[in-house]
Amino acid sequence: PNQGYLSEAGASLVDQKLQLNIVPKTRVVKLASETFNYTAIDRAKARTKKNVSERFPKFGRHFHRIGLPPKSGSFQLFVRGYKDAENWLRRFESEPLPEHTAKEFQRLFERLVVLDYIIRNTDRGNDNWLIKYVKGNKDTGQSPEIKLSAIDNGLA
Repeated sequence: PNQGYLSEAGASLVDQKLQLNIVPKTRVVKLASETFNYTAIDRAKARTKKNVSERFPKFGRHFHRIGLPPKSGSFQLFVRGYKDAENWLRRFESEPLPEHTAKEFQRLFERLVVLDYIIRNTDRGNDNWLIKYVKGNKDTGQSPEIKLSAIDNGLA
């Protein structure tokens, strides 16, 4: 329990080692925030240390840390321009991809399947992988571009 962040970072490492390039870079970090779930004791200790250090600075400077304790979690790079797979898959039914782009999409999807098999991810649904699709422009000679991003690997 509460170890999903390790799976998130692990999926990123496997992706890098296999050069699949579908998982956004993810690292394990330690952060503290008021919005995190802390025990009442942790919150009381943080408040008390803050009050003591404000009222009695000589004592307060001896505290190792003031504030809430950092928690471990995963920190994943945000991918711009991507939308959930469900959105694009519905759209591709009515607006099929050009043949070359469809082959590239299949190649990327197969990479996703390989990743999920290796990391034993049984939770992959259309809500936890993303697609970025940029239509080509015949006037400028720009080819269509498609990319996938595997997110939410915490149950792997």
